[in-house]
Amino acid sequence: MYKGIDHIALAVEDIEKAAALYRDVFQLDLIMSHSYPADGVHTYLVLSLGPKNELELMGPLGAKGFLASYLKKHGQGVHHLALEVTDIDLETQKLEEKGVRIAGTTREKGMDFTFLHPISTLKLGMQLMQRNPRKPSRNPMIKGIDHVAVRVSNGEFGRDFFIDKLGAKKAGSEGDATLDCSRDRFVIGEAHFHTLYDFRGSSPSKVVEGLHHVALNVEDLEETLRHLKKFQIHPMENWSNEISVFLPAEKMSGCLWQLIQTES
Repeated sequence: MYKGIDHIALAVEDIEKAAALYRDVFQLDLIMSHSYPADGVHTYLVLSLGPKNELELMGPLGAKGFLASYLKKHGQGVHHLALEVTDIDLETQKLEEKGVRIAGTTREKGMDFTFLHPISTLKLGMQLMQRNPRKPSRNPMIKGIDHVAVRVSNGEFGRDFFIDKLGAKKAGSEGDATLDCSRDRFVIGEAHFHTLYDFRGSSPSKVVEGLHHVALNVEDLEETLRHLKKFQIHPMENWSNEISVFLPAEKMSGCLWQLIQTES
């Protein structure tokens, strides 16, 4: 069974600089300090992103290895997202039976991971994980992930992956007035995904296919924007309104974040 989105992982050039940025700007708690996997080519640390989600920052160790190659090819930004499951062997088997390509499996710090190949996941880096209990955290500003949006060339491709492969339920379809495109919404466990297609104008993201943005809930958007202003981070005017704003990816380690005012 799928539980929800566990974490979003960003590939960054300077992990210390990125960690300081997110601790200061989003006021995130550090819940796991530097870890050094056996591959010897990268390090990572973990910050809280609300009570049920986490932000993983991944940085290269030297000029060689998978992460250094990824950064050279793609630049900074979202490397993958992880879906938490209750039985990783069962869910991995189901995906394989449905034709989803498995890139590999591993075990790290007592947790199991299955890596899905982007060719099968709408060019979105994705993994399944079966985790240990989450450490408690506080987040005065960020209340959690609202949704993850994926840009697809055709709405049918998104529906095939989320409904037929992952077993998600379709929650609705409508036009997105802010982004001026069509949108399908899906729910799997507590995770919410949007697919975006048929853009009629420009987009705040340079992505043509793959992860478009990650939306976060904030309790007080107006106060949050005042806080961000202290760090010279301003909303993107063409794609923002009184209840949601987009933050420029170049200011946020390559990730396009949308902040959404939570409903009172």
